[in-house]
Amino acid sequence: MQGFDIDFDHDMFLEYVNELHEHLFGSLAFEELFDGVHNHHQKHHLVTLHLLKDKETFRRYYTKKEVLGISSIFDIIIGTLTENVAGDKIKEHLVAHLELTPQLKTTDAADYDKKVLMKNLKSFMMYSRKRKGVFNQ
Repeated sequence: MQGFDIDFDHDMFLEYVNELHEHLFGSLAFEELFDGVHNHHQKHHLVTLHLLKDKETFRRYYTKKEVLGISSIFDIIIGTLTENVAGDKIKEHLVAHLELTPQLKTTDAADYDKKVLMKNLKSFMMYSRKRKGVFNQ
């Protein structure tokens, strides 16, 4: 697993998620992404990233996860981020920022889904490194 030489920049993460949302779905509201979220990989990825924006957003939708049909997304997030946290700047930041504990998940997520989430978060870190001009040559 590739480490990163910069810390997780949460302000840049918010900018990244908003840019990605605009690029993929224009002015479509966040909650409109829930429609067909499990059958559209871009919606699934974006909803997952949106839920990581702040603790208030995470908790608000966590309490409605069953009604919205997004329990599995929360299980992916929680399972991914609360496993093997030590030394992983991405996980350390998000676990602390969102106050995550493994007890919040209801079922175990598939390893594939966890890898996809980490790939998306690492894509953000590469975006961040590029924006900050930090490159390993």
